[in-house]
Amino acid sequence: MKKFIILIPLYNDWKSVSKLLDEIDLQILHWDSEISVIIVNDASTEEKSGLNKNFKKIKSIKILNMKENRVHQRCIAAGLKYISNNEDFDWVIVM
Repeated sequence: MKKFIILIPLYNDWKSVSKLLDEIDLQILHWDSEISVIIVNDASTEEKSGLNKNFKKIKSIKILNMKENRVHQRCIAAGLKYISNNEDFDWVIVM
């Protein structure tokens, strides 16, 4: 079984990322794969909300917190480095 990690950089838009995760979970429902999500929080000033859901297909959601706002490209780079060093995966999908 293939292991996918979906990497999402995020700054202050927890409501939208919650909707995005719902849609991802719906679209991957019939994949014969293990799907995990890593969100790189770019020092958001808003409180997290809406991520405490039970998904049908998404196995796990991890949140990496940046200490300072570094824009999305830096968050993607930090996320890819984290994934490369710490996760077991076959494919990474950057959103």
